[in-house]
Amino acid sequence: MMDVELVGNALCLDFANTVNARPVARRDWLASAEEAETWARAVGHPIEETAGLAAALPAARELREVVFRVFQPLAHGERPPRADLDAIAATHADGVAHGRLDDRRGEGEDLHYRLTWDTPGTARILLWEVAASAMELLGHGPLGRLGECPSCCWLFLDTSKNNRRRWCSMTTCGSRDKSRRYYATRSS
Repeated sequence: MMDVELVGNALCLDFANTVNARPVARRDWLASAEEAETWARAVGHPIEETAGLAAALPAARELREVVFRVFQPLAHGERPPRADLDAIAATHADGVAHGRLDDRRGEGEDLHYRLTWDTPGTARILLWEVAASAMELLGHGPLGRLGECPSCCWLFLDTSKNNRRRWCSMTTCGSRDKSRRYYATRSS
């Protein structure tokens, strides 16, 4: 079993990255209920109610593509399609309609509130969490730090000091790209 790679620095971006390459994926974490459950556990949103997970996969795959179609153009300084922005807002609104605000305070933290649901651990709530993450990123950014890996098309939020991150991760696409360029210059 492969490890889940999380390089997006935002739940919504990691959700868009549940396929390992675009346009033709060799790995899809939303291909089966078991794989989706593994991915959800890896991002800290375990799905406890697995009975409805297989039925939720088509909606999950659609939301994944919507999220990608919104953030991919933004990573290049372009505007996303209005219909996809509306789809994220509608999913988020559905989550808000079914949720409530609960206060949270960790040790040494200030009081803050978070949207919660009565039945955690469902696929539906995971999709609402993804939409909430997308809304947060869209509303508060920093959208100027969005990037897209030139090798695999994964999306990421660049949290580096100098804002010069180019690849999804240096260990996979970055080292592969550098090796290709190195051997191309050596064989010329």
